[in-house]
Amino acid sequence: MKFWARRTSWLICGLLAAGFFPPQSSASGDGAPRTQASDFAQKHLLSFVGEPLPGHPTAQGAPSFYGPDNLYQYLDGGADVYLLYDFQVLLHQDLKSGQAELTVDIFDLGNSEDAFGMYAAERAPGYNFLDIGIEAYRNEGILNFLQDRYYIKLAGFGPGSDDLLEQFARVLSERIAGTRAFPPLLEKIPQEHRVKHSEQFTRKDPLGHPFLSPAYVVSYKQGESESKLLISVAKDPAEAKTRLESLVKYFRESGKCEAAPDLGDGAIQASNTFEGSVIAVAQGRYLIVVVNPAGDAAALLKKTAQDLK
Repeated sequence: MKFWARRTSWLICGLLAAGFFPPQSSASGDGAPRTQASDFAQKHLLSFVGEPLPGHPTAQGAPSFYGPDNLYQYLDGGADVYLLYDFQVLLHQDLKSGQAELTVDIFDLGNSEDAFGMYAAERAPGYNFLDIGIEAYRNEGILNFLQDRYYIKLAGFGPGSDDLLEQFARVLSERIAGTRAFPPLLEKIPQEHRVKHSEQFTRKDPLGHPFLSPAYVVSYKQGESESKLLISVAKDPAEAKTRLESLVKYFRESGKCEAAPDLGDGAIQASNTFEGSVIAVAQGRYLIVVVNPAGDAAALLKKTAQDLK
């Protein structure tokens, strides 16, 4: 099993669409009164989905709201990963337009970085991507997209639902506005040989190691060989060096690790029989690691370090 493959594989199914909403109801679970903050968040989400909407749908019951304490009631076993990305509140609503049945789920993750992390955890490079929000993808009966601090998941069933999904998504995107860009770090690192739509942001145990948290992980491919570029984001350069020391310690205990001065100041190359090989270097507040280095992985490591200065 390769080093990078140890990360948790999170693919959670979602149902969704958008529409008109009658007076709101709270799915508080414990019956506790809602705070002013939660009231504001709910009203803000409702502002995205008021009439007019494509197809003039009718609401099938009142909207439901879920918070960190009761998200499991809606997602059951899938709630933990959303909580990992600091999930704030979910608006859920079922709608009907003619014979088309639609559902909308709008997840507020609190900030654009965590929203990206959650969205990226559920996408795959081979999906059918659309230019909606920051990025969107659709599959049979679903259309999910990312915008600002929100992850929006739409689903449709019945005649006409496929056409309505994209119409709903575009209306919601226009109303949400806000940030329409990926995290800035992803724009800085090398583009050449990058596997499109492979970028991830992981809050917990990147590549299976808590000391690397949080981190971005991106795939690079040359010919048939694929490497993973991991960028562990520390609070300052001292912490980045501490993370590198932890990586060195891990490989010295499980395999071998040696200095690689040709890769940069303090750089290492390491391997063990279970996880394969890595090369790594600390640059500023970042620990940069290339996992299963293939092709010109040394150039990728050096270029990334240069780009992140």
